[in-house]
Amino acid sequence: MMLEWTICNKCGKILDNSQTACPSCGSEVEKVGMDYLRDYLNNFRFLVNTVNVFYDFSPSMERMEKTNLVSVVLDDFFKWFSYLGLGDDVITDNELEFINSLLNVNYTKDDILSLTDLKAGDEIPLSFVALHEIDLFGAKYDMTNINSCAQLYECYKFLGKFFITVDDELNDEVLELYTSYIRKLEEYMAENEIDTNPEIQPIDIPQSIEETEPEKTLDEYIEELNRLVGLEKVKKDVNSLINLVRIRKLRSDRGIKQPSMSLHLVFSGNPGTGKTTVARLLSKIYHAMGLLSKGHLIETDRSGLVGGYVGQTAIKTQEVIQSALGGILFIDEAYSLNQSSENDYGKEAIDTLLKAMEDNRDDFIVIVAGYPGLMDNFLNSNPGLESRFNKFIYFDDYDAEELYNIFMLMAGDANLKLDEAADEYIRQYCEKMYENRSKNFANARAVRNLFEEVLTAQANRLAPKTDISDDELNTLTYEDFLVDDNDI
Repeated sequence: MMLEWTICNKCGKILDNSQTACPSCGSEVEKVGMDYLRDYLNNFRFLVNTVNVFYDFSPSMERMEKTNLVSVVLDDFFKWFSYLGLGDDVITDNELEFINSLLNVNYTKDDILSLTDLKAGDEIPLSFVALHEIDLFGAKYDMTNINSCAQLYECYKFLGKFFITVDDELNDEVLELYTSYIRKLEEYMAENEIDTNPEIQPIDIPQSIEETEPEKTLDEYIEELNRLVGLEKVKKDVNSLINLVRIRKLRSDRGIKQPSMSLHLVFSGNPGTGKTTVARLLSKIYHAMGLLSKGHLIETDRSGLVGGYVGQTAIKTQEVIQSALGGILFIDEAYSLNQSSENDYGKEAIDTLLKAMEDNRDDFIVIVAGYPGLMDNFLNSNPGLESRFNKFIYFDDYDAEELYNIFMLMAGDANLKLDEAADEYIRQYCEKMYENRSKNFANARAVRNLFEEVLTAQANRLAPKTDISDDELNTLTYEDFLVDDNDI
């Protein structure tokens, strides 16, 4: 069905669909639908993403474990619409479509009934309080152009009006719920001296790294992949996959039928073996081949997908999925989604993810990553996972020579050289590191930790000197590498 409203272009009044002029001011009217409301909500979501960097300065968010403000806002909107919808004890088809379409979820009427908290009308939304706390923090730094709490209030009023008229009628009980709740928000704002009509200045939208990074050719991206230290088997497997995709695309462009193929991948191996780096390059390669419209990589883990209470997980997961469409979603330690505790919501995240993979199979790729054994258990736990993830790439541990080369690359990037004794020491250190590696060896991360320890040691050695030459600044000596062998 098509949800549509008639609104006045001048005063914004929502009118009966049959009206051709506004009875209040006589101005012209226009037809609007869900796209109009989604654009409105997306504008506000950009503001919330902007202030999300101050998340830690909201005391009210301390009880929310590793979430983000957008997820909290969307979850509160779900509660708001469900609360209004059940004001007459019935969720209609139009109301259900409104909720699912605006929030990009896929609830049933039974879901709404089971998830809705009828006490929501007695509480100020968590997002409302959190944004007010962040606004107070921002005011200390003259961020007066961002009054996010007041704008959330406007969203509640604006979107609520459309929701309660979605059936082309206005139930008196529902209108009373809407009016009394908006009044409650206004009382909160008055008590906290929040301006309900702020002069909002436009926000400068910074270009992302993805937008400013110059695009390379397909061959340049493949060459960058092949230049990575070690990973010979990975490079061979990825190049074979690229060749397979390349030929499939050629056949498709020529109208030749071919069997369907899943491009979703499983990366297994210890941490620090380059899984994220390869995934990022693969997203660029697929974009250059025309398989992905954007070619970006979104990294997440369990904390970015799973909510802390019923109803939040689907919204959080959808938020992450939406940000990854046109690119690759990389889920680290994906097996943690399949915890067996009774109150765990990981299964909801998996189900939401599987549906999105099916609905967006032409422009969305998921890579799940983690330790080999745990990843096998994860995939075997759900037939949907087994059928969609049938390509595996295993990342071996780096050997001693590769660990040494990684360290030297880090040193070169920092414009540092090693004297002869230091060079011999790091070679022996990497051999010992590899020989004594644990089952969950951290690979390049271990090298990175060592490199940072060496930089600290060099700084401590040079700092007491009064006259330091450029050569001394750019040279790591044997003395800088005298780390405790127990750390290996």
